[in-house]
Parts: sequence; structure tokens; C-alpha cells
Amino acid sequence: MQNLEIPPLILSHQTFFQNSFDLVPRMSFALCLEGNEIIFISGPLHAGKTSLLRQIASNLQGSKIYIDFEDSKIQELGSESFQVIEKIATEIHEKKSLRNEAEQIYYFLDEISNVPKWESWVDRLNRQGAKIFITSSCSGLKEQEFSTRFKGRSKVRRLFPFSFKEYILSRGTTIPGSKFLTPSQSDEMLCIFLQYFENGGFPAVIRNNDIQVCQKYFEEILQKGAVKGCDTQVISKLKKLSIFLISNVASEYRLETLKKASGIEDKEIICNYLDYLEDNFLLYHIPKLTPLPKSSLEMGAGYKFYVSDTGFFRAVCPNYPDNLGLRFENLVYLELLRQEKQIFYLRNMNECDFLIKEKDSENISAAIQTSIHFGSPVVRERAVLGLMEAMDNYGLEEGLILTMDDEEVLFIEGKDKKKKIMVKSVWKWMLE
Repeated sequence: MQNLEIPPLILSHQTFFQNSFDLVPRMSFALCLEGNEIIFISGPLHAGKTSLLRQIASNLQGSKIYIDFEDSKIQELGSESFQVIEKIATEIHEKKSLRNEAEQIYYFLDEISNVPKWESWVDRLNRQGAKIFITSSCSGLKEQEFSTRFKGRSKVRRLFPFSFKEYILSRGTTIPGSKFLTPSQSDEMLCIFLQYFENGGFPAVIRNNDIQVCQKYFEEILQKGAVKGCDTQVISKLKKLSIFLISNVASEYRLETLKKASGIEDKEIICNYLDYLEDNFLLYHIPKLTPLPKSSLEMGAGYKFYVSDTGFFRAVCPNYPDNLGLRFENLVYLELLRQEKQIFYLRNMNECDFLIKEKDSENISAAIQTSIHFGSPVVRERAVLGLMEAMDNYGLEEGLILTMDDEEVLFIEGKDKKKKIMVKSVWKWMLE
């Protein structure tokens, strides 16, 4: 590409970026405005990272320049594009300064890891006083690596597909308070929640009312991120492993089970594949307490896996038996991730779905059980026993059971004192 062609290309990116009239407000956006650190926004493909950048930009005063590094023409230029981008940003800034409109330069760099040598450029811009926002949806730029490279000068924010609140807003509906709902409001919210539960939170799936978009995303993640450069046989095995885990989410697995399910005998290869799937935001895992390092999926070490959006169930595994309870647990897990919790599970005499540590804490702060229907005596006993064991083990006085629409308060005698268990509707919990 000739140098004369670069400025029009970059300016065309600005025209797209300034169009922000149709954005759904994201709950995490305010956190991205705080401080002067480099902001790294990571998350699944098509979760809305570019839209979040546009939302952030619309709330900032100053000179703003946006670059889409997924543009093949920009990738073709490589690091040679940096000088031209910086020159155009300076020109925009100077024009605004003449009108007393600009004091700060902002760079919005979408998927910058597609271009080599970006770290030194971003480092220099930041040291010169520019505020920088970066996005990534693949393993080419990992959160931990970014934090280490820009230690003390960066913040990491993870963006997920729409939360239930954001889903409500995307439909043009007002978010109600979780308390004092009228019967008609409760019925409306439950109806909306059931649609969210089935379809997930990817913006394009909601906008187009087409769950098959999730199937396209699934294939894209495998092809573009997880298996770049791999042959057809490897892709096939990775796909088989992915479908097995998605169709059996929230179940405990050990390495031997995954070897049989995938047809992959090499332990190291399976661990690498699982890393790929997690780095590219298709699947997540949680360990039993005490947590083990991510790479230590060894014989006897139990893990539970969850998928990054509930829409993948219908799109990727339409012929598998549907387990509503496990899908329900998956939905709760994703909400806990949005709340930036450290998440584990307990399986001893009984099972507790989630044990929670607050961010940067070593203490268990909450125990949560999921039970889509809480009416059956057998279901109630199983849920309560698992929760009580967790509460007794970690000295918790109160526990939570999330259901589809059942609500009550239980007081159960524990080892040392009576424990309080809140039984709460999951969609009301998600509105809090």
C-alpha cells in the first residue's frame, strides 16, 4: 500500500467510530473512565468491545483517534502504520487546540495485538501523556501479560456479552428495581429473563433474533483464535472436545475423562487445547478449593467447566439432551464473573455449586447453591445439605440458593449455631 493511501483509510475509521447513537449502555463503562492508566478491555469476539470504546469516547472531551487493527490493510502496513496514525492524531489535536476544544489526546486501539511491535509504541504514547484504550479477544494478548508489561500503569477490564440488565435495555425496556415489583412487572421480567436464558447475551443474536449467529461465533473462535495454523485433524479434535464440554457444562471432569471424550491421548496437548479455549473466551473452568494453577489439570484434579454464553447451548449442541439445571448453573456462574468474584466449588460429603472469594481476598465470603426448581423434597434436601456443609466449613452464617422463581427464608441448625438460608429468584438477584 502506498503511503498516500493510509490517511484516508485511517480517517474512514474515525467516521465509523463517531457513530454512537444506537449504543446499549454497558454497566462496566464508568470504570473505564477512571484514572490515567492504559485501559485493556478483553473479552469474547462480538461481545461489544468496539461499541464500548465508542460509548467511552462519547463521554470524553479532547482529540480522539480510533484504529481498527483487524482491518487487513492496516495489518499489511504493520508497525509502519504507527507513525502515520500518530501524525494524524497530532493534526486532529492541533485543529481542536486552535478552537480551544482539546487538552487531551485519546487513542482507541481495537485488537492491536494483530500488529507486531505495538508494545513499544503504546508505551511511548502513554509516557507522552496520551490516554489509551486497547481491546483484545484472542490469546495473542493475554491479560496477565499485559498487566506485567505495563505494571503500575494499566487496568484490565473484562467485557462479557450482555448481562440481564443490559439485555433489558437492549429491548428498549426500563430496568425496574428488584424490590416492590408489582405482579404484572414480575411476570414481565420473568418472561424477559426466560428469553435471555435461552438466547444468551451476544448483541447480534438479540438484534437479529437469530441463535445461529452463535454457531458462526463458535466456528470463528476455533478457526481464528484457538487453532491458528493447525491442520484439519487437530481442529476436528478440538471441536469434539469443545462440544463435549459445552453439552456437559457444570459437571466435574478429570483429565482421563477428557482424553476419552476427545480422542486425544497426550496430556500436554489437552492442557494446551483447554488453555486455547479459555484464552479465546469460549470456555472457563473453576477448581475445587484449594485452587490449583491453571496448567495443572492432572490426574485426580477435579474441575468444572462453563461456557461463555448460554446461547452456545442451543446453537452448538441442539441434538444433545438438555439439562436445564446445569444451564441454569452456568448462567449464575457468568453473573458471578461479571461481578469479578473468585469462584470455586465444594465437593466433599455433599456438593456446593459456588464458593466465593472477593477480588484480591483469600477468605471465603459467600456460598451459593443453584436449584432451578426448589419444590421437590429430594431437591431441597440436596441443595440445603451441600450449602450447610459449605457454611459450616467456612464459618458462614448465611447462604444463598438461587431458583427460577421460588423465594423463602430458611433457618437450619448448623454445627455451632442456626444458619440463615435465603432462597431467591435468580432474575431478581441479577437486578440487584
